[in-house]
Parts: sequence; C-alpha cells; structure tokens
Amino acid sequence: MEENKNYDITVVGGGAVDVERFELVDGSYVQGEKHAGGKGFNQAIAASRAGANTAIVGVVGNDINGKFLVDSANKSGVDISHVEVLEGINTDWAKIEIKYEDKDNNIQRMSGEAIDRLTPELVDKNEELLLNSKTIVAQLKCPKETTEALIDFCHKNNKTLVLTPCRPERLSINDEKNLENIEKITYITCNEKECQTIFNTDDIESCVEKYPNKLIVTLGAKGVMYHNGESVVHIPAKKIDGKIVDSVGAGDTFAGNFATAITKGLTIEEAIERGQYASSMSIMKEGATEGMPTEEELDEYIDSFKDVNLESNKSVSMQSIVSNAINQGITTEDVEKSDNIEEHEEKNIEGVSKDD
Repeated sequence: MEENKNYDITVVGGGAVDVERFELVDGSYVQGEKHAGGKGFNQAIAASRAGANTAIVGVVGNDINGKFLVDSANKSGVDISHVEVLEGINTDWAKIEIKYEDKDNNIQRMSGEAIDRLTPELVDKNEELLLNSKTIVAQLKCPKETTEALIDFCHKNNKTLVLTPCRPERLSINDEKNLENIEKITYITCNEKECQTIFNTDDIESCVEKYPNKLIVTLGAKGVMYHNGESVVHIPAKKIDGKIVDSVGAGDTFAGNFATAITKGLTIEEAIERGQYASSMSIMKEGATEGMPTEEELDEYIDSFKDVNLESNKSVSMQSIVSNAINQGITTEDVEKSDNIEEHEEKNIEGVSKDD
C-alpha cells in the first residue's frame, strides 16, 4: 500500500468462506459452490462495489479458504494489504444447507480461529490507515475488547464509525460501560431483534428517539426507522419485481451501501434508501457477495423504478421478503412458490450461530 493513501472506508472485521450444500430428494446432500462471506469481508466488498475506495483490516489463515477469501475481496477492488495471513490457524467458514422442498436455508457458522485473532493491537498497528480513512465500519463478531478499542480510537480522532451489532448482547446496556460506547458510535445499523436485545425493550420508537441520527433500525416489512432530530422517520420497505434466489448477505449489502452513501455526503434518509435498493438487488443472485451491485448498476436499478407502478400483489409480497431478508437473513428460491417466510431457529451451540 502507498504511504499516506486516503480511503473512503476501512472495514475492520472478519471473513468466512460460505460452502453451500443442496438437499436431494432422498434427504442426502450434495456440495455446491463456495462463496466469499463473513460480515467484515461482505461489507467491504459491498462498499467497494458501491464506489467507495475501500480497505479492510482482518485476519485469515494461510490456507486455501484464506486465499480464496482474500482473492475475492481483491477482485472487487478492496485493498487487502492490511489482511494478516497467519500460519497455524484455520480461516473461518460456514456451511449453508439449502432444503429440497422449499429452498429455505440453514446457516451454520463453523468455529474458525481467525476471527479471534482480530485483537486490539491491530487497531494500533493500523493507526495510519484508520486516520487516513473517512469512515470506519465494524461489527461485533471479533473480540469485544477489539471493538471497544476501535470505538475509542474513532471517538478520539473524530472518525465516523458505522457499527453493525451482529452480536447485540455485547452492546447491551445491562453493562453500564456500553452506554458510554453507544454515545461514542456515530451510526448503529441494526435489526429489530438486535435493538431489543441492546436496549431491553420492545419499544423501538423510544430507542430511536433517545439516539437521534444515530440508531437506524430495520423492521422487516415495516421498512426502516430512525429519528432525524425532530421526529421519528419511517422509510417504507422497497418493492422489487424479480426472482428471489439467496438472501445471505442482504444486511451486509445494506450496511456497506449505507456507509458509502454517508461518506459521499448523502443524508441519512438517502443513504438508507440506497442501502435498501442495493439489498433488493443482492438477493437476486446466489451467494452473499455475487449479487452486490456496483454504483452504476445501483443507479440504473433505482432509475428503473421512477414513474413505474409496482403496486401489484406480487410486488407487495416481494417487498415483505426483501425487508425480512435484511432484517433476519432468510432465503426463498422463488417468491411465486411461497410468501410465508419463517425465521430460522437460533443455534445455541458454540461455534454455530445464525448469521445475517
């Protein structure tokens, strides 16, 4: 990397290789394609394709999965020179089982060691990169102390920080220190259940009122809610007309495009809407990252909705599915086959968790 190179966005987070397995009629499984995944790498790829000059700070093992993950990010224009490749550890990976009957999926995040190597020392080690980045994007998958170090760094240096609390219990206000952490974060993009876990309440409106222009909550078919400093804003879910293939990575597509839009000077509402449209595009292709649009593709897609009447029942049904994909991480193969999407069961096993 060039010294003193400036970036729009730097993502600090992990990655995983997603391996798909398809159920056959007899109940056995056949292995499908593998795809780049993991929230950190997903968000970096989404931001880069959205037009942001993007770098990522992460860790992978010196194995075939690590090479595949880094190569995938590099091909999408992400600067991967700050990804550490370590000997003796396994790159994280996920097993995605796609059901024969309804094409629903079950995501099992397998226990790898790379995500735990994202230590607070990496924040210090990459200080110059972070200082030369307009916006920092992070999650809560890496060790909590690393996220806290990053929060403190961004606050001290007046850096915009977009946080996706994918392990919301780590930001719960039950821990008084998290009240201070929340104040230091610029934007928190979370789904309804994450918000409920963090703030110990089902009253989402009271949460966004308390954190105006900071807390952005996706609400499934009800769209997105935030407070603009004067009143609560409800942004309707977007309508699409197309085939739903795979919702894995929809939330990360939203986060990456939201961060890019904010960095480019768009308003919060404008950034949310670009994130919604980008997520709509992402679920029309197989894999977490394959459907993430470029800036030009997204602009064309948004333009295609101008002056078009999409009030048909099919569009409304798909609106609900797209929103829930962002909110819960669900998948259906063909919206015309089923409009009833149920939330995946949480796996309470170490190293196995639902991921959106």
